[in-house]
Formats: sequence, structure tokens, C-alpha cells
Amino acid sequence: MSMLYLWHPSVGADGTVVDFILTRGDSDQVGGGSERFVSALIAALDLGAEPLKWGIKPYRCNYYSEYWEDKGWASKWDFVWRVTLHFRVQVAIEPLKLGYLGINDIDDYSPEVESYKFEPFSCLAVAVFDSEHKARETARRLITDKELTAKRKEVLAPDPVVQVVRVNNGEYHVRAALGSGDETFFRSDYPEMVLSFLQASGGVIHAEA
Repeated sequence: MSMLYLWHPSVGADGTVVDFILTRGDSDQVGGGSERFVSALIAALDLGAEPLKWGIKPYRCNYYSEYWEDKGWASKWDFVWRVTLHFRVQVAIEPLKLGYLGINDIDDYSPEVESYKFEPFSCLAVAVFDSEHKARETARRLITDKELTAKRKEVLAPDPVVQVVRVNNGEYHVRAALGSGDETFFRSDYPEMVLSFLQASGGVIHAEA
């Protein structure tokens, strides 16, 4: 097993922003991203450019959970890190054949490495669609749907921040940041209703085992 796994890299429309997901392997040592660690991630993707800046944010996410069929909110919403790299020049990424790469580098230790374990947890709902049109239409409706809006207000969650990214030929992710909260938030109807909405719209909400 690798130390970490790098999943589904994508390049933004202007070609200068790269976005991908990290999940745990034998390690969970991911913090704010030391220069050495970020350079290792860039090398793994063979990007050939130095970033202007970067950000790494921990989430609890549905799509990458290994044990999503187990009972309990923590199994369904497992920890991931979303990495965003900004470049001065345009970059390109070859789609990953398996959707992921094993990474044997870990971040340098800092207090941030431990912070993901503590509430409040940020919530990231992810679904995969087989067409860009379907993904974008679902993303639009996710924001405007009346039932979801009412449920969101019940738990005092902000409007979702929704992004559609192309990760492979013919494969598009809807990534929706739903806000943050403690166990009560994740046990509420709102996150589960979002997943049901994404699935009913034709999205796949769990990675293949």
C-alpha cells in the first residue's frame, strides 16, 4: 500500500489551475503542504511547472470512502484532502488510467497535520456523471432545488459551492462543498438528501471497489 493516493486530477478552463483529491493509504500526514511535498505531487503528475501558490483543505467526503456500506456517518463520510495548485503558465494532465496514483511521499510534520481530526468537519459531496451537460444541469439544480434549500436552512448551512470538473474522457465530477459542522450536521437529513439528489440525477456517488 502507498502512503497516500492521488485521485482524479483536473485542469481548470484557463489551464492554470489544477485540482485533485488525496486519500489516506498507510499515512495521513497531510497538512498545509510543504514546498517539498507539493513538488513531489507535481512530479507525480509530470506537470513540469512551478506553482505560484497552492492550498490543501481537509474534508469529509462520500465518494472515496472504502467502508461506505458500513453503518455510521463517519464511515460514509471519510476523510480526504482537496488540493488546488495555481500556475503562471498553462499545464496539461494525462487522464489517470485507474483514476488514481499511489504516492509514497508525505507532508512535513506540522500542527496542521493533526487538525483534520477535529470538529467542525467540512463536507464535500461528490458524484460522477457520464456527460458534461448532465453534470452542469445537476450542479445548477443542486443550488436552486426548493427541497434542498429548505433542508439547508434547517441546519443553517451556507449555499453550496458547486464545481463541475472533467477528470477523464467522458467523465465529469460534480463537487459540492456543503458547509461544515460536527456529528450532528452529518447525521442530519441534509447531506444524505444531497447524495440522494445526485444519485437520482444519474450520478455515481461511490468509487468502484
